[in-house]
Amino acid sequence: MHADVERFSFDPRRHFLRVIQQQGRVTLPADGNEQVAILLHHLQALAEDLIGPHGTASPDGTARGSAFLIGTVGEAAGALRIGRGRYWVRGRACENETDLLYTAQPDLPDLGAPPDGDHLAYLDVWERHLSAAEDDSIREVALGGPDTCSRTRLVWQVRLTRTPPPGRKLDAADIAAHWPEWEAFLQPPDRGGLTVRADRGAGPVEPCAADPAAGYLGPENQLYRVQIHRGTGDAGPPTFTWSRDNGSITHPLLNAAGTTAVLRDPPRDKRTAPGVGTLVEVVDDHTTLHGLPGHLARVVDVDDEGEDYVVHLDTALDEPLGADRHPLLRLWDHPETPGGPDIPRPANDGALPIPLSGTGWLTLEDGIRIRFRPPTEPNVRYRTGDYWTFPARTAIGDVLWPRDADGEPAEAAPHGTDHVYAPLALVRVTAGQVAKVDDLRLAFKPTRVAP
Repeated sequence: MHADVERFSFDPRRHFLRVIQQQGRVTLPADGNEQVAILLHHLQALAEDLIGPHGTASPDGTARGSAFLIGTVGEAAGALRIGRGRYWVRGRACENETDLLYTAQPDLPDLGAPPDGDHLAYLDVWERHLSAAEDDSIREVALGGPDTCSRTRLVWQVRLTRTPPPGRKLDAADIAAHWPEWEAFLQPPDRGGLTVRADRGAGPVEPCAADPAAGYLGPENQLYRVQIHRGTGDAGPPTFTWSRDNGSITHPLLNAAGTTAVLRDPPRDKRTAPGVGTLVEVVDDHTTLHGLPGHLARVVDVDDEGEDYVVHLDTALDEPLGADRHPLLRLWDHPETPGGPDIPRPANDGALPIPLSGTGWLTLEDGIRIRFRPPTEPNVRYRTGDYWTFPARTAIGDVLWPRDADGEPAEAAPHGTDHVYAPLALVRVTAGQVAKVDDLRLAFKPTRVAP
């Protein structure tokens, strides 16, 4: 999540039960965030242990009711619909407040009618971070509308696929018996890896230091974020972007078209303003909810003299964006031109390419160096939006990153965003109409305390 925080401290492997505030001690936002993460982890684990991988509550443990029932609006219409109710997936409560069309899902915009053929309808569930730039209701108008706390939202999406994993088929019994293989197919278990260290490289110009092997040389504490921009299998090799502020500096847009983006509000200070040469990404609800990379561009001019605050980009958007899609401008920090041999030249999407082979380190800045697992290794599948975060601290001149038994930086899988899945139905579409639906949902009997 792109929150403006000092670090994400929750680690389930430490088995912490709660956070305890002590009198006279400094309390950090990370402490409160960790307490919430601890509780959420335990609640989801408890729900999954009681319910199983997925299911809907049923008085007798067999009747599945209407919760996420995949059916048709009418015999004549033959349009796919999703039933109202609550369905649990890996301890997460997916709630649909009303019967709705498959093409009218709140968190999966711009869907067309499914093509003819057999499909698996399944739930794709994940956690989305939302700031006031994306949801204006978060702002407190009594305070003049400042950006305060952000939120996360549980996103559920009913998706269709016609492609089974290797060796599997679109058959109800086969899907039930081999659902873990479908989960691994929908979200590959190996989504790449990153290793981080702090030492001197040959990247962008760094401050002089008496020790040539000095570590983190930045003047401030930062939370760095490395994020996959273009994933494996897209048009070109996988690429990444990085930010020293967790990608949290964003500006909501009134609209964007061509090479022009109009900010809804002027920047609050010079540090957060998109200056000339800044790398920015235009993202909106469509790109975020469909897991697509946003449009990367460099700022070539800023017009802040008139009624609107207008940012001019060096490349044009594919389509105009209005306020209804909640577009925003996100600032990234990698330099416009390479500062040394450790930094490759930008790829054709404006991001930095992940090296296809080798074990060399890439330099970000101020002694921060990273190394990706080569995407050419078997089964490695980098995915758009996956990310890693790590704090850099001036007090120790180093980054906070896990180490192996020899004290060397260890490779870590992406820190997010993780998806969980559940099968709902097999759907057959013929001549544009839903001809057959086989229900794949599960039911569970709620545990009740005897009076």
